[in-house]
Amino acid sequence: MNIQLNDQPLQLSANCTVTELLQQQQLAGEGLAVAINNTVINKRYWTVHQLQINDNVQIFQIVTGG
Repeated sequence: MNIQLNDQPLQLSANCTVTELLQQQQLAGEGLAVAINNTVINKRYWTVHQLQINDNVQIFQIVTGG
């Protein structure tokens, strides 16, 4: 299955969740935000939200401070 991850093509195995994608990319879930097709996905749904062919996934690192 092909998706776009942060504007770069990426091939995944079928039936991949957001959590599995983050694990494959060696990213911890803390301090991250994920948007799929311009919609932010609530962290509580990462384990069940299945990625679809041609999804456009953006992963953001949340930074605090001022």
